Amino acid sequence: MKRNNTSPPDITAVHIDDERLAFDLEDGRTVSVPIAFYPTLMLADAEERRHYEICHSSVHWPKLDCDINSEALLRGAKEDRRYAERAWRRERQAEPARD
Repeated sequence: MKRNNTSPPDITAVHIDDERLAFDLEDGRTVSVPIAFYPTLMLADAEERRHYEICHSSVHWPKLDCDINSEALLRGAKEDRRYAERAWRRERQAEPARD
């Protein structure tokens, strides 16, 4: 499929909870996906999710080293497997040891 030369729409707001991740876009649309598409965000606590930076068409969570752009949400793309695996490893390491 040939890609067009149109820039992805800028993000004006981010909404995130335990179920969904949503971006409000400059063109008036709101696009959302299940939070499970992004294990790094799903496994993060509310404080980590709250600290993000919007830069045009991308959102960056510095403490999580996570970047998601509007084009990814519009395509329904899921987090790359290697980053998702890193999030799951971090979650397992944070769990208290069981006797």
